[in-house]
Amino acid sequence: MSSARITALEAEVAGLRKALVSRTVIGQATGLIAARKPCTPQQAFQLLVHVSQHHNIKLHVAADRLVAAFVHAHLGRPVKPADQVLWDHVNATTANESGESDDGFAEEVSSTSP
Repeated sequence: MSSARITALEAEVAGLRKALVSRTVIGQATGLIAARKPCTPQQAFQLLVHVSQHHNIKLHVAADRLVAAFVHAHLGRPVKPADQVLWDHVNATTANESGESDDGFAEEVSSTSP
C-alpha cells in the first residue's frame, strides 16, 4: 500500500473519530434539553440548532458548551458566563408543541438555570 493511500486512510479515520465525538456530545445536549423542556428529542435537537445559529457557533461547539455548563452547575462549580448565556437562551425558548413552524419556536420567560 502506498504512503499516500495510508495518509488518506489515516485522515479518514481521524475525521470519523471527530464526527463520532461530535455526534455523541450533540446527543448528550439534545437529551439534556429534552429532559429540561417539555419537548420531544426532535424538538430539542431543533432548539439546539436554533441556539447554535442564533449565537453563530458550530452545532457541536454549542452542544459541548451546554453539556459542560450543565455538568459544572451540577457539581457546584462556576459556569462560564458565555456558556450560561446559551442555557439562558434554551430556557427562554420553547419548541412549538405541534412541530409546525412559526420559525419553530415561541419565546417565553423562564428563570431556570442549569
